[in-house]
Amino acid sequence: MSDKCDALLERLETFLDGECPQDVEAAVEEHLRLCPPCLDRADFERKVRELVASRCRDHAPDGLVDAVRARLGLT
Repeated sequence: MSDKCDALLERLETFLDGECPQDVEAAVEEHLRLCPPCLDRADFERKVRELVASRCRDHAPDGLVDAVRARLGLT
């Protein structure tokens, strides 16, 4: 791995969250296009996120959301 790979891995989380500036996003995408090991890492991280999102869904008990909104004055 190169220094560029290290820099990419530092930005990968914000990239996957869609929270990096457009120029950084373009640079990360370009690096991933040219670097199979980093692309593999990004794909793995995406799959982990998808798995967690699909399996770790708790639902608030009936009425809780309404109660919280009322308490916050959002109703």
